[in-house]
Amino acid sequence: MCGRARCTLRVEDVPKACGFQHSLPTMNAELYRPSYNVSPGSYMPVVCKQNTATGKEPVVRCMKWGLVPSFTKKNEKPDHFRMFNARSESVHEKTSFRRLIPSCRCLVTVEGFYEWKKDGAKKQPFYIYFQDERPLVFAALYDTWDDLEGGVLFTFTILTTRCSKALKWLHDRLPVILGSKDTIDAWLNDLSSLTFDMVTQPYEASDLVWYPVTPAMGRIQFDGPECVKELVLKPEKKNSIAELFLRHSTPAKLSAGEICNAEAVEDQSDISADDLSIEEQKALLAAIEPDKEPNKEVLPSIKEEHLLEQCGAKRLFDKTDNDNQLVSQEYQSGKHRSSLDPLEEHSSPFTEVQKKKSKSNVTKDGQQTILSFFGRN
Repeated sequence: MCGRARCTLRVEDVPKACGFQHSLPTMNAELYRPSYNVSPGSYMPVVCKQNTATGKEPVVRCMKWGLVPSFTKKNEKPDHFRMFNARSESVHEKTSFRRLIPSCRCLVTVEGFYEWKKDGAKKQPFYIYFQDERPLVFAALYDTWDDLEGGVLFTFTILTTRCSKALKWLHDRLPVILGSKDTIDAWLNDLSSLTFDMVTQPYEASDLVWYPVTPAMGRIQFDGPECVKELVLKPEKKNSIAELFLRHSTPAKLSAGEICNAEAVEDQSDISADDLSIEEQKALLAAIEPDKEPNKEVLPSIKEEHLLEQCGAKRLFDKTDNDNQLVSQEYQSGKHRSSLDPLEEHSSPFTEVQKKKSKSNVTKDGQQTILSFFGRN
């Protein structure tokens, strides 16, 4: 694919770029505007054969890049981005191109062209040119279209082929570059001297070179020598294994607030001393008891303390639950009621438990048991 090019040649220099030893007649040269960033829809100097009194002679005619077939309706607005390239492998199959091959072949000259390297969402343009800076000559086809005003518009399309081996890393298509006098003459004058497939082979010579340029030239409005100024690409920084682990590991210094704050750290509810280093445990102890110097041998295990607290709470819950079950059974059986104290009929089960506990320290004959001494202050 070729959608941008540099064409700053003077019209009078085009014949020489195509191998002619003499000047050629020019037509519509006033429409041409040299540019470092030519795109479809722009006028460019093209060498083609034109009927004259003495036969078909080569001329330089300025045409618009982007083919508009002659059968396009006169009231239709031309779309030059629709056919600015033509695949050489399939031009014989498409009506828009097949009828042009016998007599509408032409040559397009540029100093270089641009291709983009895609890297995900990022696109980096590269400028491709001949190492000795001679112009490149592309194989092209042209056509004419009559508009409503009676004017005749000359347009052309650049043929493309598969990419060369040296540039496969950049793109899968390249323009058909006519790199020798024989291929130029065959394409413009007599295609029978060489087969179509021979002329449209990818250019494999090593003098086709490239370098990266500014992405700003992706805008059509961006023009000037800055388009072809070499851009020094910064090497991509590759993360080492150590950096990868550091990025995902726990920070070396954590405050107690950072450790305890479950909102700041994802799922920190199960943090224990086993999950922290010695330094992190010291930092945690320093936050809890600032005046006490932490000792490595007596550093507590947060996990063990957490388990002890859970066990203590469980014992307390189990004891209370057992008492409640006992009271509930007695309450249902009516054993909690006493005929000597009618007020006890309105007492709660928890009050009955407290009374039972207070009486448990006294024997049936009224003597205090040994357990009663442990309850004295």
